[in-house]
Amino acid sequence: MSVRVFVAANAREGLARIRAELGDDAVVLSTRPHPRGVELLASPYADLAAPALGETADVAEAASNSRILAELSRLRGMLQNQLAGFAWGAGRRRDPARVAVMQALFAAGFGSSLARTLAARLPRGLDSDAARHWLRQVLIRNLPVLPRDDDPVARGGRYALVGSTGSGKTTTLAKLAARAVDAHGANQVALVAADPYRIGAEAQLAVYADLLGVSLDVAKDQAGMAKLLPRLAGKRMVLIDTSGFAPSDPRARDGQALDHLGVRRLAVISAAQQGPAIEQAMMGFGLGAAACILTKLDEAPQLGAALDSLIRHRLPLASITGGQRVPEDLHVPSAAYLVDRALKGGQLATPYALEAEDWPLFAGVEAERDERPPQKGMNGG
Repeated sequence: MSVRVFVAANAREGLARIRAELGDDAVVLSTRPHPRGVELLASPYADLAAPALGETADVAEAASNSRILAELSRLRGMLQNQLAGFAWGAGRRRDPARVAVMQALFAAGFGSSLARTLAARLPRGLDSDAARHWLRQVLIRNLPVLPRDDDPVARGGRYALVGSTGSGKTTTLAKLAARAVDAHGANQVALVAADPYRIGAEAQLAVYADLLGVSLDVAKDQAGMAKLLPRLAGKRMVLIDTSGFAPSDPRARDGQALDHLGVRRLAVISAAQQGPAIEQAMMGFGLGAAACILTKLDEAPQLGAALDSLIRHRLPLASITGGQRVPEDLHVPSAAYLVDRALKGGQLATPYALEAEDWPLFAGVEAERDERPPQKGMNGG
């Protein structure tokens, strides 16, 4: 069995070196303090498994070795979690402001990648209040919000609302249409029903069109859309209601074909979803979109995951909605308001909030994840 000695400043750095040199399945055999930090003994998993792979090993020996390897693997996991917990405690004592920043982001629903990137860029020497102020300013600065001059309603044009089923596309379209009528007049606004899948979709849009006094057309497919759009060239604003699909559905990419017709896509994403669902929606509908409309803020107790996705994908936010009123519940986004609300959401007392004694365990789980490079494009100055 080949055993290697690793000396590092702390347990996390040592584990990272072991993974880099021996692979993710390396087994940590022991650890002890060292004048330079910590000393770890580790061995490649393949070396431990070698005796069980020999052709002369009998079944009993193979079974015994298998049990030993399983036990070593279990002990390895326990040791990694303990070391990560020790590292978390040591980091909290050594740099409490940095740890507090990570805790605030995790509690608010932000993801690990963004949280670690921001914590790594926190200036040294800040107390807790200064660190919170720095975090708030960096999040505000990096949250992409569409400039007022590029607001879809003020600018006009052809826009298709795309997004997952139930994200609020039709209601949001009605809100945008009402604002467009106020800005340009009813005769300058047209609605297009392009959702052949949802029962009653056209009828619902017809009700809104009748109330607003705007025209309504139907396009059942891309060919119909290509024929219809030239007839609407004189309209100041054309709003297209598209079919909703799960982000994993291949038909979710159909909306991208509208780009070739001169239509700009607005990704409608519900803030009330869990982080993984928001990320899937962003990947399925946000790529190549002109902007994002974040909906259902009234149903979202925590906004961290939604803001995290917007920041990482650099998709500008055009509007936010919260409620069913048309058009009152459509608002111009404020980065400061959204960041403050997201951070406040991390202070909610819920059964899902981590207690003080939970953080070392949480750090141990995080240590099992692959090391990721810092996010590019983050402005942390």
